[in-house]
Amino acid sequence: MVCVSVAALAASTFAISSVGALAPKLEAAFGFSRAEIGLVTSLVFLGAALGSWPAGRLTDTVDPARVLGWAMLMFTGAVGLLAAAPDRATLLLAAVLAGLAYGGVNPPTNVVVAGQLSRRLGFFLSLKQSGVPLGGLLAGLVLPPVAIADGWRVALLLAVALCAAVTLATPLLRNAQRLRLSHSPARPAGGPLSRRRRSALGAFGFVMAGSQWVFLTYLVLFLTQQFHFGLAAAGVALALAQGLGACARLAWGWMSDRTGKRLEVLLLMAGLQVAALEVIALAPARALVWPLVALAGLTVVGWNGAFYGFVAEAAGPGNVGQVSGEALVWIFGGSVVLPPLLGVLVDALGSWRPLWAICGAVVGLGAVVLRLGFLGGGSAEIATVIGTAR
Repeated sequence: MVCVSVAALAASTFAISSVGALAPKLEAAFGFSRAEIGLVTSLVFLGAALGSWPAGRLTDTVDPARVLGWAMLMFTGAVGLLAAAPDRATLLLAAVLAGLAYGGVNPPTNVVVAGQLSRRLGFFLSLKQSGVPLGGLLAGLVLPPVAIADGWRVALLLAVALCAAVTLATPLLRNAQRLRLSHSPARPAGGPLSRRRRSALGAFGFVMAGSQWVFLTYLVLFLTQQFHFGLAAAGVALALAQGLGACARLAWGWMSDRTGKRLEVLLLMAGLQVAALEVIALAPARALVWPLVALAGLTVVGWNGAFYGFVAEAAGPGNVGQVSGEALVWIFGGSVVLPPLLGVLVDALGSWRPLWAICGAVVGLGAVVLRLGFLGGGSAEIATVIGTAR
């Protein structure tokens, strides 16, 4: 269950990360600006936001293996169209289609992993979600050298092959066990998850995912333009952040299981992420780039698994797919809005500093909303959370 789920997320993220990893090549091939590079990523997640909610509801009513299989098949075809795109319009259409299919990947993998391994929910959902940074790590290491040697289209064909292989493995998830929890601290026994708490989860996912994909989309361009890195070296930096993010996801998930304080772990992560992004905004010397990229990888990339553990526990039995799908609409929404919006800002101001500073600020705000959504509190508690995030 876990291996197929990890592979599905790794393969799909490998393909999506190609936009960031191959950004200089796409700029040259299609004449994209930095904002337009962000738009390509945003279109993928716009499609995913539209597809995730119906995929989540479908996952709770039919076999998750079927949902995942069809989603991966459609995704493979869309990435093939992306690789063959003769012009901008076709490439942007392929990005939207890939996103629609990608919206069907997370809900079924959440359901099968949570159902099989509910007693260690945080760790194993984090293990499942480690497929995202692992796919990004491979993209950063593999795609730039292949693009340099054989062109960006050949590099994307590797993603097509990887996604096709995972599609063939999805029948292994047939008849998966579903989540059974009697009670969770994030959800009152016997009642549905309140609209306030669903909104708090969504807002937090919005800013965390948005800042993550800003980081992944623009890191290579930032390093090549601000510090004159070569494409291969910038790809290694991207791979470093993704690799550390994969390890951090396991650590954060284990910590949330060990302590039982899933909300507090998420708030701690958000505070560290704010610190990492604000330090990057200071435009440090080239020698400090590597440790800062590493720190960002631990937090900006490492948050996702523990979050899904919290969502699954809060949702309760029979609702994991639906609540995950709703949360994913917000998550993908952040990935749609923030990359092009901040790309426009960079183009207008001619500086990378506002991009990282604003990312840090919105993550701090998201932490406050999550804290108030689940625990409530007045102005003193809000000030405490903001101080922690800083």
